[in-house]
Amino acid sequence: MDQDMVSAAVGPGPLSPEDVRALEAIGDPVLVVARSGGVAFANESARLLLPREDRSRIHLTGKASTAFLARARAARRPLPGVIALKRGTGLRRYRCHGCRLSRESRDPLVLVRLLSVRDARFSLLASEAVMLRRELAERERYQSRLQALLRERDLLLADLRSTDQARTRAERDRDAVLAQLYRAHQAERERLARELHDEAGQQLAWLKLRLDRLRREPSPEEVGAMLKQVDAISASLRQVVRELRPVALAELGLILALNSLVREWSDRCGVPIEFQLSGTTVPLTPEIEVTIFRLVQEALTNVIKHAPGAGHVSVTLQYNRDGVTLAIEDDGPGLGPEREPGSASEPGPAERRAGNGFGLAGMRERLMLLGGKLMIESPPGGGTTILARLPMTGG
Repeated sequence: MDQDMVSAAVGPGPLSPEDVRALEAIGDPVLVVARSGGVAFANESARLLLPREDRSRIHLTGKASTAFLARARAARRPLPGVIALKRGTGLRRYRCHGCRLSRESRDPLVLVRLLSVRDARFSLLASEAVMLRRELAERERYQSRLQALLRERDLLLADLRSTDQARTRAERDRDAVLAQLYRAHQAERERLARELHDEAGQQLAWLKLRLDRLRREPSPEEVGAMLKQVDAISASLRQVVRELRPVALAELGLILALNSLVREWSDRCGVPIEFQLSGTTVPLTPEIEVTIFRLVQEALTNVIKHAPGAGHVSVTLQYNRDGVTLAIEDDGPGLGPEREPGSASEPGPAERRAGNGFGLAGMRERLMLLGGKLMIESPPGGGTTILARLPMTGG
């Protein structure tokens, strides 16, 4: 506090108008405090710090304030110190300078200039700035987490759409396979019905005519011819039964049934055939065993129908750790220009010719249902290889 301010405020008794004008002219917050600690006057800067209530209820409190006021009343020059200003139910401490305002009064007033107002305001602003920075940092972290969640959601949605499209394609392929198998099944039934009608049915009709003639004119030669006809009918029916249900497979198991099948085919067709087994045999599901057996049957049938002049055929069944592989090879003329060599996608002419549209095309569909794959290779030099791969559990 400077000496001009002190001299301007000096005066006995209450503050004069001149004293008030002098104190109001001071830019820093200034209080005039009585011995009791009550605030007798506050200039405009100080009034901004005081609560909006009756000024008579505002006073300095605490031991630090009492000790400072006592020293200031006895001091000749302004003294530094600290006061506590009660504001409602709270306290606010300020650094200040203080000196005695009136020397003659029994209750001398003390002039106090507050020094810590700017510091307090700066501290408040700094605290608010720190809180704002923390809030902004937290908001940025929240935005980052939100963006990450949105990206994850987009990835999940894309994955779901991809999965849904894959499921739709799989269902469409499955429906197509089932429809193809149904058509193949119906075609096979029609073929068997036609064979029964054309072969067994006609032979039985011929046998009935002979029996009627034999009743009128007994003849040993006629009886012998009829017995041969009965044998032919029995063989035809056995063939139909074998095509409907592989009895040998159920009675002998897959390996012995395949041995019997290839040996019987070689004896009947006069083509040497070699059956090879590789790997450690493990039990397979009935569906896979039937599929392997039927595929060998169909492939050998195709050799006779579509590979004239074949001099050797080999059948190889290989057991792997994760599945089985079946290979049927012949040294015939191959598939020719009708089919692209090595193609394994769509059924070619050889497949379509086999079994009235069933044949290898139907076996391909059946392998797909079991999780397997069928490939046909026919190099330009001749020969055909049918390669089938199947999992151990059938998909």
